[in-house]
Amino acid sequence: MARHLRSRSLLHPLWLGALALLVLNDHALKGSGLLPGWLTGKLSDFAGLLVAPAVLAALLRVSSRRGFLGAHLATGAVFSAIKLAPAAARAVEALMALTPLPWRITVDPTDLIALPMLFLSYRVLGSYRVLGEAARGPEPARRPIAHRLALMAGSLACVATSRAPEPEPCGGTNGCVPPAPQELASLVIGNTTETEQLIRVRRLRASVRVDCGVLLADPTGALSRELFADAETWLIQPGRALPLGNAGCDAYLIDAGGLPLTLLAWSATQFPEQVLTTSTQNPQPARVIALQRAGSRLELAEHPAVFDAPPVEPPPPAGACSPSVEGSRLDWTVRDEVTAVVASVTSSPDGCHAIALGPDERVFYLCMPAEALPVQAGDIVSLRSVMITGGLYPELRQGEQARARGVAIESEAYAVVALQGNVLARPWMLDRGATARDFTVELQPIAGCDGFHDACGSLVAPLEVSLLGEGISGVVSLRAGESEELKEGVGTLHLVRAEDMPVRDTECFSAPLDQTRLLESVFVAAPAAP
Repeated sequence: MARHLRSRSLLHPLWLGALALLVLNDHALKGSGLLPGWLTGKLSDFAGLLVAPAVLAALLRVSSRRGFLGAHLATGAVFSAIKLAPAAARAVEALMALTPLPWRITVDPTDLIALPMLFLSYRVLGSYRVLGEAARGPEPARRPIAHRLALMAGSLACVATSRAPEPEPCGGTNGCVPPAPQELASLVIGNTTETEQLIRVRRLRASVRVDCGVLLADPTGALSRELFADAETWLIQPGRALPLGNAGCDAYLIDAGGLPLTLLAWSATQFPEQVLTTSTQNPQPARVIALQRAGSRLELAEHPAVFDAPPVEPPPPAGACSPSVEGSRLDWTVRDEVTAVVASVTSSPDGCHAIALGPDERVFYLCMPAEALPVQAGDIVSLRSVMITGGLYPELRQGEQARARGVAIESEAYAVVALQGNVLARPWMLDRGATARDFTVELQPIAGCDGFHDACGSLVAPLEVSLLGEGISGVVSLRAGESEELKEGVGTLHLVRAEDMPVRDTECFSAPLDQTRLLESVFVAAPAAP
C-alpha cells in the first residue's frame, strides 16, 4: 500500500493541471511573444512549486506525511537560495552543466512570491495522498503504470523548466556577438591596451581590520604596505577584465611592468558586489577601472577607487604623536592565584621584571614601568589574574562592552592592579576595602597628531586621557608615560598606553577583534595606614 500512497498525489487534478501548465508555458509560451517575459517566468515558478515537491517525495519513496513535508521544505530552501544568492544559482548551474539538460537561472528575489504554492501543495496533495486504502478501495492494476508515467513526465518537466535555450551559432553571416563572461565582483580592471598584460594583485591580509570611515578618508595615509598579503599574478587579455571582490571595506595594491604600484580602496556601500561582465565592453562603465597606455608606461584611469600607493617607508611619528614611552608596556605570565615570599626581583632594560617566589624560586614575569612596581625581596605577596567583562565606564564608546584583563599584586604594605583593555585601572578593583568611587574619563586624539604606523603596519593614533571627578584635583590630562596622584592619599594612576587603532593587524594586536582602542594603566594604592 505504501508504494501506491507515495505516488497517489501525482494523479490529483491539481498536480496534473500544474504539470500541464508547466509544460505548456516552458515549451510553447516562453519566447512566443504571446505573453510578457516576466509573466511566463512567474508561471514557471508557480507551476513548478506545485509539481516539484510531489516528484521529489516520489523519487525518495517517502511514505509518511512527515517525509512529504520534508520534500516541500527542501524544495523551498533550494528555490529560495537560487533566487536570492548568485553564488547558489551559479553552483546549481555548474552542477546541471554536467547533465544533458543544463540550466540558466535568473536570480530574482521577486520570484519568491510563488512560495505559497508549497503550502497549497502540502495541504491539498498531502491530504489526498494519505487517504486510507479502505476508503478508496483496492488500487486498479493500471494505477501503478499511471503513477510511473506521471512521475516520468513530472521529472522531465522539472529538470527542463529552467533549461538554457540553445544559442544560435555566432560568426558567419548572422552577425551575433557571443555573450561576455560574468563574475560576482565589485569592480573590474579592464585591459584597454592592444596586448596582454601581466599584473600583480595584493589584497589586505585576512587578519587586518579597518574602520571604514578612517580608511576612506585617506587611504594612502591610513594603510601601510606591511598590511597586504603576498601578490597573486594574473594575465589579462586585451578587452578582458579582472574581477575584484569586496563584501565590506577592502583595499588592493596593483602593479605591473610599466605600471607603478597603485592603491585601490572602496567600500561595499560605494560599489556592492554583483554579477559583472568581465569585459571592457561593460554595460556598467562606473564599475570598470581601465588599465591604459600613458606613452610608454601603463596607468590606471581616474576612478573613485584609485589612490596613490602608501610610501615604502612610513613617515616617522611627529613630536605630538610620540608612541608609548620606550621600555614601558604591560605584559605578564601570572595565570593562577599565588601567595608566596618574594625571593628576588630582577629588572631588565626593556621594562620587564623577573619575580622569583618561594623556596623553589618559581619565576613570574611582569612588564610594567619600574616606578609602578613596589615589590621587593622578602615581601609576602599575592598575585592573581583580573578580568573585566562588563559594567559601565565613562571611557567606553556608546554600545561598547567593557573588556579588559590584568594582574593584581597585593601585600600588607601595598597593592597594585595593572589592566590592559578598553577601561582604566581603578582603586576599587583591589581587594582593600576601597569604596567604588569613580572618575569621569574622556579620550581624545592628541591635537596635531594624525597617527603613525607601528612595526606591524597598523595605524596608531595616540590618545589623551582627561580625568575629572572624585579623587582628581581639577581636570587632569595624561598621555602615555605620565601619572597622577589621586587626592586623599588613595594612590597613583600610571598611564602606560592610550591608543586608537582604526586600521590594525589583529595578529599583532592583543585586544579583541572588534575593539580598536587599547588602554594600559597601573593603579598603585598608597600604603595602608598603620
